[in-house]
Amino acid sequence: MSHIRKRKYILICIVAMLLLSFFTITTQAEETKTAIICTNSMLADFTSNLLTENVTIEYIMPAGVCPAHFDTCPSDVSKIASADVIISLGWEPWLTSLLEASGNMDYKEIKCVQLGEWNMPSNAKKYVEKIRDELMTMLPAYNNTIQTNAQHYLEQIDETANDLQEQIVNNNFLDKKVICMQWQKEFVEWLGLNVTYSYAPPEGLSVQDELDVINAASGGEICAVIDNLQSGTEFGARVASESGASHVIFTNFPGAVPGADTYLEMITYNTQQLINGTLAYEYKQGEIAELESIISALELERNASLFGVALLGLIAAVFIVLYKKK
Repeated sequence: MSHIRKRKYILICIVAMLLLSFFTITTQAEETKTAIICTNSMLADFTSNLLTENVTIEYIMPAGVCPAHFDTCPSDVSKIASADVIISLGWEPWLTSLLEASGNMDYKEIKCVQLGEWNMPSNAKKYVEKIRDELMTMLPAYNNTIQTNAQHYLEQIDETANDLQEQIVNNNFLDKKVICMQWQKEFVEWLGLNVTYSYAPPEGLSVQDELDVINAASGGEICAVIDNLQSGTEFGARVASESGASHVIFTNFPGAVPGADTYLEMITYNTQQLINGTLAYEYKQGEIAELESIISALELERNASLFGVALLGLIAAVFIVLYKKK
C-alpha cells in the first residue's frame, strides 16, 4: 500500500469513527430523554410550559373527544409502555386497562385529582402547581428550570384572565343572562355573566330535564345557550333555536378547534365566542325591535286609513240621505 493510499485509508477511518461517535452520542441523548405521557391535551399543555429540555411530551386522548367515551387503540398501549412519567386526572376509565396491557411497571404517575374545573384560571394554576411540584421531585436536576418556567406561566395565566374579564366589562356584558352546560358554568360566572340555568350532559337528560331547560331558555332575556363541544351540541342548538338566543360552543380541551391549541388560547377563544354570540343576539334584538316599530307604524297608518275611509263613507251616506229628502 502506497503512502498516499495509507493516508486516505486513515482519513476514511477517522471520518467513520467520528460519524459513529456522533450517532452514538445522539442515540444516547435520545435514550436519556424522559418520556412524559399525559392523558389529555390540557395536561400536556400545562406540562410543556414547565419543561421542554430532555423530555418528550405526548397525550393520548384526542382533544375533541369526551373522556368518558374515548376508545383506546394499540398505539396508545405503545405510548404507555414507553412512559417514564404518566400525568392523569385520576379518573379516566380507560387508563387502568392501558396500564395493564402495556406491562410498564417502572413509570411514575402524577394524579391531578380534586383540583376543580381547569377552564377556571384559578384552578388551572392549581394543576400547574401540582405538576410543577411533582416534576421537581422526580427530576431534581431540572428544578431551577421548572420553577422559573412555572412562575412565568402562572403570571401569563393571571394576565390573560384579567384581560378576558376586562373584555366582558368593556362590552357591557356583566350580568347578561345565559344558560349553559354545567361544566362551563363556573367559567361563565367567573367572566361576570348571570347563569340562570345549567344542564348536565345532554345524553343523560330525561324528557322532563329537556323541557325544564327549554322553559328556562324561554323565560326572557336569555342572550346565549352555551354548549360544551366534547359533550355534544345538538341539544343546545335546538334550545337556542326555539328560544331565539345565540348558540355558543365552548371547548374544554385545547387543540379541539383551530386557533385554540393551548390553554390560554382556549379560554381566549371561549370568551370571544361568548362575546360574538351576545353581540349577535343584541343585533338580532335590535333588528326585531326595528321591525316591530315599522310594523306598529304600518298598523297605525292602516288604521288611520281605514278610519278615514269609514269617515268618508259615513259622510257620503249622510249626503245621500240628505239628497233623497229633497
